[in-house]
Amino acid sequence: GYAVARERSGYFVAYREDDGFSLSVSEKPIAFQKNDKEEKNLFPFSVLAKTMRRVLADYGEALFIKSPGKGDPGFRLALCRYLKRSRGIEADPEQIVVGAGSEYLYSLIVFLLGKERLYAIEKPSYEKIQQVYTTSGALCEHLPLGPEGIDSAALKESRADVLHVTPYRSFPSGVTASASKKREYLRWAEKEGRYLVEDDFESEFTLSRKPADTLYAMTKKDNVIYINSFSKTVSPSLRASYMVLPKKLVSLFDENLGFYSCTVSLLDQMLLKEIIL
Repeated sequence: GYAVARERSGYFVAYREDDGFSLSVSEKPIAFQKNDKEEKNLFPFSVLAKTMRRVLADYGEALFIKSPGKGDPGFRLALCRYLKRSRGIEADPEQIVVGAGSEYLYSLIVFLLGKERLYAIEKPSYEKIQQVYTTSGALCEHLPLGPEGIDSAALKESRADVLHVTPYRSFPSGVTASASKKREYLRWAEKEGRYLVEDDFESEFTLSRKPADTLYAMTKKDNVIYINSFSKTVSPSLRASYMVLPKKLVSLFDENLGFYSCTVSLLDQMLLKEIIL
């Protein structure tokens, strides 16, 4: 069928006889439907709008410039400072990779570490984690969750090379990894060639004065890939996520995946930079 625009009325679905649709079908307006079940945005819209106007005024036509593949250097530097004060993570800008949504970054991890590896994920877990890994050509192993994190026996018997965990709050179970369980994850990753993917979704929203330590900040093996986003902090419509690579993987990423273009607009990056500074 076809959509027809009518001035001051909107868009309407139009049908033709040779399209195979019944002529008795009445025209129906196409309208944007608001989902009342969606969570309300916690970030004040007035502040977001004011910041966006300031970014447009301050940066002007410079926003039309193509962003570097990993993301704007100024934004990545701001992320490093933000992570240091909010999550205790020490990182350099070259370790940061910016992408449109965590799912995009999951696929980059497979391309970086290799699809021949076995990737272990929590059971249950956010369904898109497995979907992205398997679509990218990787095999997944499911490890059952207990009240404090992944079951110890299952983790010990795992044949995986990469362990993807959400220690702050696993979805949909809501399980938070205990301090001892985090140490267990780190001990598991001490074997040569193993990596941890720390998906720190929702970590911004804690009632504790001091946020829980991240696996990335706790490790001494330089083998944790840290992922987070601004879906909860600002808005899920701002498809802006980022990952922090271990230093030993930076050159490998630049060599093998450095040709990828950044999937987050420069406008969004500068907007978030102003928000987190």
